[in-house]
Formats: sequence, C-alpha cells, structure tokens
Amino acid sequence: MLSPQELRKQQRQTLRQARNNLSHSTQQEASQALIEQYATFIKQLDLTPKRIALYISNDGEISPQLLCHQLWSQGISTYLPILDKQALRFNLYNQDSQWQDNRFGIPEPVNGHVLAGQELDIVFMPLVGFDRQGGRLGMGGGFYDRTFEGKNPSQTPLLIGLAHDCQEVDRLPIERWDIPLNGILTPAQIILTDR
Repeated sequence: MLSPQELRKQQRQTLRQARNNLSHSTQQEASQALIEQYATFIKQLDLTPKRIALYISNDGEISPQLLCHQLWSQGISTYLPILDKQALRFNLYNQDSQWQDNRFGIPEPVNGHVLAGQELDIVFMPLVGFDRQGGRLGMGGGFYDRTFEGKNPSQTPLLIGLAHDCQEVDRLPIERWDIPLNGILTPAQIILTDR
C-alpha cells in the first residue's frame, strides 16, 4: 500500500505526462474552449468580477492566455502570482507589464499594483490533478495553499482550477493543509463543489 505522499508523487508524474502528451492543436483548442466555459460559469453564478488572477502556463498546463485577452476586452483587471517568501501575492498584468524571472525562472510582472489574494474576486489556478470534490494536486510547492490558508470556502476569492479533462482522477489523497477548490473549468466541464 502506497503512503499518501507516494501516491501523490505517482499521480503527479502520471498526470504531468498525460497533459504533456497533448498535441499542440489540442492545447490550442483547450485554451479557446476556456473562453466559452468562463462565460457560462460567470452567467451560471451571476458574477461580475473586477479582479481576476491567472497564471503563465508551463509544463503542459492549459493556457489561460486567450481568456486573459477576453477579460481585458471586458475591462477586467488581471493579475499574476508573484512569489512572496513561501506564499504568493498578485501583481497587475497588462500589455505594459515589465518582467523579471523569480527564483524558479518563472517570469513575473513588476512595477504593477500588488494585491493580497483576498483582494481578488477569482483566482484561476494551475493544477496537475483534480477531483470532483474540489481536491487539487499542484506541483508540490504549496504556494497557493499557504496563500489561502484559513480561507473560508464561502469567502472571496473563488478558487477555480483550470485543467485539461485528462487531469481528472476519482479521488485525490488530501492532506490537512490542502486548500479546496470552489470549482474546476476544463474544456468540456464546469465542476462546482460544495466548498
């Protein structure tokens, strides 16, 4: 029997491989599908967000870049995560953003307006795996978990995972520090949890 840590490591490896095996055209179609899924999601929950966090895709993650352009056209301010010790803050992201690489070599916008996570309306999060109960398997750094530690699921921001459908599993092994998602958007599904 695998320990929860070993199971998470095994799932992380398998799911990363699955998303990296997706063709370029499948990745592009998935990114395009997020725009329609977002519109349906917003209408379904009757939301009017003003500040939304996204991420820069990496390692086969579904790209929110086309969605970002759609948000800009609607006058919605977008933010990207920036490292703040072992947690995250969120820096304004627009066409005028200047960049620097963080300690992991990931580009971060600089010279923008920085917000704490609780000041956002929605945080779209990358993930390696998800389940329908709101479980999220990330890359293992715990940055989002530390950022939203102690957050009541009914409080803003809404934490929404973005993923390819191949990243769904029946049930993730959840640790006490794992922050649950309020929902997941994939190219084919909108999953809302009770959290």
